[in-house]
Amino acid sequence: MPASQISTKSAKQNQALKLDSQLDSQSRPQIGVSACLMGQPVRFDGGHKRSPLLIDTCSNYFDLQTMCPEAELGLGIPRPTIQLRRFESVVKLVRSKDSQHDISEAMRDYAVQKVVGLAHLDGFIFKKDSPSCGMERVPVFDHRTGMRERNGVGMFAEVFKNRYPNVPTEEEGRLNDIQLRENFYERVYAHYRWRQLLGSAQVLQGFREFHKNYKLILMARHDVSYRQLGRIAATANKHNLPQVMEEYFALFMQCMSRVPSRGQHVNVLMHILGYLKNRLNSHDKAELLQWFETYRQRQVNRITPLVLLQHHFKHHPNEYMAQQYYFSPFPAELMQPV
Repeated sequence: MPASQISTKSAKQNQALKLDSQLDSQSRPQIGVSACLMGQPVRFDGGHKRSPLLIDTCSNYFDLQTMCPEAELGLGIPRPTIQLRRFESVVKLVRSKDSQHDISEAMRDYAVQKVVGLAHLDGFIFKKDSPSCGMERVPVFDHRTGMRERNGVGMFAEVFKNRYPNVPTEEEGRLNDIQLRENFYERVYAHYRWRQLLGSAQVLQGFREFHKNYKLILMARHDVSYRQLGRIAATANKHNLPQVMEEYFALFMQCMSRVPSRGQHVNVLMHILGYLKNRLNSHDKAELLQWFETYRQRQVNRITPLVLLQHHFKHHPNEYMAQQYYFSPFPAELMQPV
């Protein structure tokens, strides 16, 4: 099949979330977003940091809930700039030009109260370098020397991450990287499916199906974790289900945070091809192998070999493969480069 005939609107991808029979078809993953990224004028200077990706793309597939810790705390717009500053071994949130003005306690109190109402979120996109919202590598200034180190975490982001360690988080700048962006989407939809599973009528059955349907995605990330998760899932019964699911999901999200290499994906694609080895002729097999190698060499995105595989499974159905989220971890349109 020539590449020009490979349609990214295949029947399977048009049904991207129909695999989730237990989900409300009207619901969408819930993502918290730093308000300035959505074009809201809440920054210290009354400006914003509008993100075209979030506004033009993500808003079509996620419910984005905006918040600005600094504005909601009542620091004003415009307002004096603030920064993380190290006093001996303690990091405080202070005004940049008046270090005696310490708002650390107020910000932490606000954050602790705020995050209680965010248990429904499936992800959070933070503003890079923000002393309140930065996810990592936020500048911390030494009070004595004035030297800056990039080893801090925004105070609100830190409270959120500690409260919800399994909720996927990212910064808007990192989402410009296609691999990191797709990894974040996969984690968000996995968290969303899990949250819906917890509210379903048949949790034990749903848990087993959840693990089965994520097998290929886990295999692509880390073989050791994949096998360990399988052992944990196998121990689940109606008596120990809450404990098993808690242990499982913590390791599951750790595994999902790994970004697979193209080589790891090719290994999974080869594994999938094994389910077709007795159905395809030599020409079709050679063509698939050629596309796998083209993907490995970064000449096409992963969607290309996936759609070709889906084409063959359409003619040679396989129930196990039909249920694998590997083919549709999130809506296909989000897999396209921005």
